[in-house]
Amino acid sequence: MSFSNFTSARRLTTPQAVQEYVQANLRWNLGAGIMDAIFVMLAMQIVSTETVMPLLITRLGASPVLLGTVMAINSVVTFVPQLFAAGIIEERRFKKPVSVVGSGIDRLGYLLIGIAVWIWGANAPTLALAVFVLARTLTGSALGFSVPAWLTLIGKVIPTRRRGIFLGIGRGIGSLLGAGGALLAGRILDTQPFPQNFALCFFLAFGAFVLSWTGLTITKEPPDLETRPRPPLKAYFAGLPARLRADRNFAAFLIARPVTALGTMAVSFYIVYAAQRFGLSGAAVGALTATNALSQGIMYLVWGLIADRHGHKLVLCLGNAALAAAALAVLLSGNLLGVYLAFALVGSSLSAEMISATSILLEFASPAERPTYIGLSNTLVAPFRVLAPIIGGALATSLGFGTLFVVAAAISLLGVAWMALRVVEPRNAGGA
Repeated sequence: MSFSNFTSARRLTTPQAVQEYVQANLRWNLGAGIMDAIFVMLAMQIVSTETVMPLLITRLGASPVLLGTVMAINSVVTFVPQLFAAGIIEERRFKKPVSVVGSGIDRLGYLLIGIAVWIWGANAPTLALAVFVLARTLTGSALGFSVPAWLTLIGKVIPTRRRGIFLGIGRGIGSLLGAGGALLAGRILDTQPFPQNFALCFFLAFGAFVLSWTGLTITKEPPDLETRPRPPLKAYFAGLPARLRADRNFAAFLIARPVTALGTMAVSFYIVYAAQRFGLSGAAVGALTATNALSQGIMYLVWGLIADRHGHKLVLCLGNAALAAAALAVLLSGNLLGVYLAFALVGSSLSAEMISATSILLEFASPAERPTYIGLSNTLVAPFRVLAPIIGGALATSLGFGTLFVVAAAISLLGVAWMALRVVEPRNAGGA
């Protein structure tokens, strides 16, 4: 937002004026947000957390248990700070500054990892792995602090029944472009020597992340006319149980989220299992990542349309069913075709999660309470996101990949059942 736009936004004092500002800048903000989403998704496919990152961590010497632990650390540092940040964000009239700073720090982490892998990946892999963990920890914390601000910002500038298709278009196009990025990453992994091949992937991802951050910085945000004064931290946390008792539907949703988080325990191990059983070239890794990206790209658009018309609960149920099917596809496959199917299903599940798991929170809460609802949901699910890959690594090591995949599928289906039977679509229940 330019200084002149920021100054004019600060002068808005009535709900009607804010609404007129939102409508007047809707096309601009749609374009800026789609730019942000496109390049985020491109970057995420170049250094995919389902393929490239697990392979890099394994190449740097991590065991399955350590791999699960490393992947879990990023989850906890991303999700835990969100509840602590919510009270601070609720008192601010403008949410964008927090989001811009936090996401900017996060993007620098990819540059730092690329440099560390380039310098130490071959001669000091333990040091490179330590820098990887440290960078993901520090930058993930900054990102986590900014997530409630970013999502609240989206809730302010994009109307409810436009959010699904807004996220679907941006992330869908980004995932389709990401398929090309994934193939390029696979070629780099095949044709360039280790560790420069992985480092180059992180440098390319950093460039795409910078472009996405530019889209965020030009978003035009109106002020919040109602803010909640920040209470002392102890009083803020003491009041949370009362909020949950007053909103039983949201409480039921919070029970579903940890279950579905545990259902992801096997995802990081599909590529490891495939590499051990079938052997994978860099080109095959790129093709599997591209399959995941193409699936995400197509399903972002599908989920966006379904969410706008029928609500986000249905999308979350279908996405978790796809996650269960992915585990069974890997388990029952006798060749790489089953693995490709699994990665397509994982892409479908990931896109459902990214479209609806956050957007649904905007409909549970009033505008003034959105940061707290977002922070509460994401922070409470964090321990289970941490446990999921650790449990997955322990199951794979002690009982084998087959047991891991069966347990993951069963948990995902349990999450589907709870969400379907116990959670009411907030749009139909009079949510925001």
